[in-house]
Amino acid sequence: MTSVAKEFPEGVVLCNPGLIAGIGHVEEILLQSKEYWDRNQRIVRNGSLEILMRITCQRQISEAIVASQIADTETVALLGFVASENEIEASIERLYSACKSIVTNNSLLDLTREKASKLRRFHRLPSSLPLDKLQTALQERSILLIFSK
Repeated sequence: MTSVAKEFPEGVVLCNPGLIAGIGHVEEILLQSKEYWDRNQRIVRNGSLEILMRITCQRQISEAIVASQIADTETVALLGFVASENEIEASIERLYSACKSIVTNNSLLDLTREKASKLRRFHRLPSSLPLDKLQTALQERSILLIFSK
């Protein structure tokens, strides 16, 4: 999947859906990215890497790439910004051509108790952190990346 991810336009990212704490998490990360880009306060120059760093809450590009788990996964999430509908359609087609047996399953983005437990461990958050607060905690960690450059 790593070679496929490199073919996407800037601002489009592949990652393991296990890193996503629901659709609201993705929406917040994309809004955050856009807000900081508009203020010329990017973490890195490449928009795809910035989104990846924010979704994984990793300060280093290499750590974000490893954390994305796309090198060794059976499931992927495709997210990001595109300039046109044609761009996202072309990205989806690239993904389908690279993975002939791909099946769309948006429920993989849902925040389940099992996924929440894994996310708490991955991000070293307290196991007592309630499910409804996890998404907020991840969004806040992503915001803090700009201050830790």
